[in-house]
Amino acid sequence: MSTKDLVKREEQELLPRTWEPFRFIEEMEREVERLFAEPFSAWPRMLTRFPRFMPTMPTLFTPRVDLFEKDGYLVAKAELPGLKKEEIEVELDDGYLVIKGEHKGEHEVTEESFYRMERSYGKFFRRIPLPTEVKAEAISATYNDGILEVRILVPKVEKPETLKVKIA
Repeated sequence: MSTKDLVKREEQELLPRTWEPFRFIEEMEREVERLFAEPFSAWPRMLTRFPRFMPTMPTLFTPRVDLFEKDGYLVAKAELPGLKKEEIEVELDDGYLVIKGEHKGEHEVTEESFYRMERSYGKFFRRIPLPTEVKAEAISATYNDGILEVRILVPKVEKPETLKVKIA
């Protein structure tokens, strides 16, 4: 391969392109093969090559959810920064707490020497199993400063009385 061909190939690799999952897998295979062929010399190359096209890959937004019991309530706190209350849905579905929604955001910067417009869109979905049966009337939700708090009243469970059995 001539120097001219190498330069042309390098230029093509630097051009922005759409996400191609199979190309990514092929690139990973080549790098893993190099890793086993040259055990320690391939690491620096791997670390510098992959970030070039990783940002073009679609990302999945999964909100962090803490689930705990406090004062007779099962409390779920989900981190949903930058979302509006209207973009969030909370449902009770067959013993699961479902938190889902869609975020659409635009950020525009206009200055004298440049213009930048960034858009981000993404759906999210969390399905959390609840430890006990819950009635729909026993659920409330609030959203404040990017934190969704769902409070579920834990039903009182009566403990059965201890019954002594005579041994015959």
